[in-house]
Amino acid sequence: MRKILLIFIFFSHFVLANNLPELGDYSSSKISENDEIFIGRQILFQVNQSDSIIRDIEIKDYLDLLARRLINVSTDPTKRIEFFIVNDSSINAFAMLGGVIGVHTGLFLAANSESELASVLSHEIAHINQKHISRFLAQQERASYQSTFVMAIALLLARSNPQLASTTMAGASAGSVQGALDFTRENEKEADRVGIQTLNNAGFDVRGARDFFETLKKANQFSGGAAPAFLQTHPITSSRINDIESRLKDFPYKQRIDSQTFHYVKGKLKALLGDRSDTKNILEENIKNKIYINEGEERFALAYIYLMNNEFEKSQEQIQWLFDNQKTNPMTSQLYINYLTKIKKFTEAKKLYEENLNYYPSNRSFVYGLADLYLKTQETEKAIKLLKKNVRRFSNDPILYKLFAKGYSNQGKKLLQYENLAEAAYYNFNLQEAIIRMDLAIKANDGDFYQKSRVESRLKQFQRERQIYTNNK
Repeated sequence: MRKILLIFIFFSHFVLANNLPELGDYSSSKISENDEIFIGRQILFQVNQSDSIIRDIEIKDYLDLLARRLINVSTDPTKRIEFFIVNDSSINAFAMLGGVIGVHTGLFLAANSESELASVLSHEIAHINQKHISRFLAQQERASYQSTFVMAIALLLARSNPQLASTTMAGASAGSVQGALDFTRENEKEADRVGIQTLNNAGFDVRGARDFFETLKKANQFSGGAAPAFLQTHPITSSRINDIESRLKDFPYKQRIDSQTFHYVKGKLKALLGDRSDTKNILEENIKNKIYINEGEERFALAYIYLMNNEFEKSQEQIQWLFDNQKTNPMTSQLYINYLTKIKKFTEAKKLYEENLNYYPSNRSFVYGLADLYLKTQETEKAIKLLKKNVRRFSNDPILYKLFAKGYSNQGKKLLQYENLAEAAYYNFNLQEAIIRMDLAIKANDGDFYQKSRVESRLKQFQRERQIYTNNK
């Protein structure tokens, strides 16, 4: 069992290092707690090395808040699940070993409602909470070692290269393959059942689950017949559709208005991804001809594109429309601050940041944006004071520690600079780099007794953690 798991981990590392995988339907109960932490951290380390990851703080925070709302009312509210966003236009999301879920940008853009998006997230959360990987491995215990290993690899490959997976499956016995396929179909039905209940518990419209499949059907019509990625990694059958329809009858109709943030996130993704010129032309035509689901979403995206193109007057016009016609939203304020910063009105930008932080003290975009602006305008003490105020709230965020490091570098404080670079590496799941940086902090010539004792203690903690992971290999 342990040997299979280690080859399994090694292979997932290989796939991650070369191309982000679509590793759906995996979690673990037979794996120990330390093993699962180790697997999750290794996956996230590899993920964070990729240029395909969307790191925008507003988009990431929206996803995390939406997911947390679902996790809190799921079958395991205490389960630690980490999310990341992949820049991939295909419609997909996938659960992985170690409590990790990846979401494609294509899913955000395809979702017609927040309930549709939430239905997919609740489905993936259910895969993790229901421990489907351990149930799969338990079923395969009767099979030979070789067949179990080949099937594990085949199911991994199915998430990134279905054609190659078919070839790999040919190497396993027909009985093992059919058993595994039947089992994953049962996983899907169970994840549907549990996910729909979670969706309802969180206050979303459960019919978003059915509507999402309608969205997939429409996407399939425009893709030359190739099935959307979600259907390749989450196969759907007529019995599964009937089962979903039957379950929906148990829930009363619930009308739910999407949050404006949902539409702004979609708008921002439209602006950031794809050909900017083409997107601008499409948005301008959509607004002119009133062809859109949400006008605010289109104008938000267009304002961002104008800003990136340095078309400041046009951007300001769109931003003003948003202020005049939409409810107050932190993303609109951040967009306007970005505009002020681009035209070098730093004093106004800082004032607006400070005002918004009074209303939204937990908004990371405002905290880090203001700290970065303080650093750019040589107000290092203000930046460090702001970061210290928020260090407990965002204690596991590498961005915070990078900003700390930049501030202490400005002040020539080497120990504190390296200490925070070490913390940034640690929370980017790069334990080896964290150890190197913390060792440099210890070797720095500055720092008081308390600071030296703190970094020595933290280094020992990193080294103990590395030893635990080494023992698991």
